[in-house]
Amino acid sequence: MVQSVLLPVIHGLLYMIAACLLFLVINPKFMFDGQRRKLLFLAILTLLSFIYLGYEEHNPMVYALHLIPISIALASLYEGAVPGIATWAAFVFCGIFVVETEGLPTLLAGTVILGLGLFVHYKMENSSHNRMSFYTISLVMIYLLIYLSTHWLQGRWEDSRLVTVIVTMTLISSLFTNFIYFYVKHQERFQRELILSEKYQLIGQLAASLSHEIRNPLTTTRGFLQLMGNENVSKEAMERYRTYAFEGIDHANSIITDYLNFSKPSLEEPTLLNVREEVDGVISWLHPFSVVANITINVHHLADTSLQIWGEPKKFQQCLLNVMKNAIESMPEGGSLTVHTRLKLEMVQIIIRDTGVGMSSTAIKRVGRPYFTTKESGTGLGLMVVVSLVKAMNGKIYFRSKPNEGTICEMHFGLITNQ
Repeated sequence: MVQSVLLPVIHGLLYMIAACLLFLVINPKFMFDGQRRKLLFLAILTLLSFIYLGYEEHNPMVYALHLIPISIALASLYEGAVPGIATWAAFVFCGIFVVETEGLPTLLAGTVILGLGLFVHYKMENSSHNRMSFYTISLVMIYLLIYLSTHWLQGRWEDSRLVTVIVTMTLISSLFTNFIYFYVKHQERFQRELILSEKYQLIGQLAASLSHEIRNPLTTTRGFLQLMGNENVSKEAMERYRTYAFEGIDHANSIITDYLNFSKPSLEEPTLLNVREEVDGVISWLHPFSVVANITINVHHLADTSLQIWGEPKKFQQCLLNVMKNAIESMPEGGSLTVHTRLKLEMVQIIIRDTGVGMSSTAIKRVGRPYFTTKESGTGLGLMVVVSLVKAMNGKIYFRSKPNEGTICEMHFGLITNQ
């Protein structure tokens, strides 16, 4: 008889361990908020309960003395009200109406440890493993004491050896499952803290970069304004200083604008854009810059029809300008910049290719990330803005590069056809 209960006890323990591990595996970073976490817990509870009740042989004593106390104790202690009450309802009522455990002992003992578990949960958060083990085994022992006492007071007697084996296995299982669940919870906490630390580090790096880059032009502007206060400054020098001061302010303003565009990449006034016209317009702006840098620009419009996309003109031009300007700056010894526009699979593609210094595979994976730049005087904000704005226009952007072989940037947008 003793051996007949060992297999159901082991099966029940395996189900509880599976629930803990499922919770660890399925619970990803984006489900750390409380509501989704509770829904995930309830989904796992429902799934495993259905499998257990549908496919396992039920022993009422094993179910009442092993599965119910451990499950309610863990759910109420670790997860709080909603998962705790759901676990209590599922196991108590399934026990009474499906497995046919004793109604009054199951209901009374389960309700008591649910209340105690919730009290401890909201009063003793972030406890150590030893303390949580003590709480778990205490709740389980209280349940067993109430259940068996009520059971015997009703005049029902079970084989003492059978009860002793189940109770012993229940106490051992409660410690084992508590150990697993405790470290599942702490693994989540460690992941959450790691994500937060990375975010804080990123914010710190970005703030340091912004303050440094803004301080430089402001310091330069202040110096020229001080020079303008000298009495012996000629009119030509005064005009030159004023130009330099305005350039410094404009530079600081452009950095702030880039940051704001990155933080809020929305399209305020979207309209239909003719890709060919927009590209040719940006090329005309870049022509003087390319001549000075000894860069040849070649443009090829490969589509026979007009290519129209949905976007905001100034921000689309900013995307093209930032990418092409970076391409030109990557060719300090001169070279060629090639731009293709084409239509492929109902997608408008803009391909920008340079013959510059290129990037390694490691660097190409970091393109567009905050604070990453390959330029000595850069902030990394330019391509951050490009990536954000392309996504805001429902487009996609890709980079390919090899050291000393140049870089290719592709932008893909959905074609808008005139109805």
